[in-house]
Amino acid sequence: MAARVLIAAGHYSLYKISYNKSEMKYSLKNWYVIQTIVKKEKSIKEKIEKLTIEKLQTLLPLRKLCIRRKGNLLWELKSLFPGYFFINKELEPIDIKKITRLNGVVKILPNFKNPVTVPEDDMKLILSLMDNNEEIPESQIFYENDRVVVKAGPLMNMEGRIISVEKRKKRITIRLPFFNTYKDVQFSFELITKAK
Repeated sequence: MAARVLIAAGHYSLYKISYNKSEMKYSLKNWYVIQTIVKKEKSIKEKIEKLTIEKLQTLLPLRKLCIRRKGNLLWELKSLFPGYFFINKELEPIDIKKITRLNGVVKILPNFKNPVTVPEDDMKLILSLMDNNEEIPESQIFYENDRVVVKAGPLMNMEGRIISVEKRKKRITIRLPFFNTYKDVQFSFELITKAK
């Protein structure tokens, strides 16, 4: 079901790393996307962190998803973009060579010969979703006249990005920019009653 969106009044900004911090701990420049074998993002990220590459930052945004198994609701951390994570550094040819030699690395987008940085606006959006642990917490939403109202959480100010809401699975689908294209990503939410 497609949902119209109304964002509740708040002081949150897309220029913050999380919805409760005012300063970013990451630079917006020189971010690259590393493509890996799916479900190997964390282990490849850890291997890259062990390489002798100076001033390297890595980022693997994780979203907390509600999973229903055998009638029980469980919470799991899943990669925001399965098969991908981010590194931050002005890449030198020697750095690219070290990264490409790792087993499980598919490529640096769009390719090893000519890696391209992620647009700053895309990184602002991705960083604004996360808390300080690289995790994306759930947002609080309620319905008002067939509209989804985001009251609190990282999905504040995401008007026009909500594609659908699945109440039973407690998931909301958002369209996010990803390396000059868009990906539809699911997030968990908490359904609350409308505050008076």
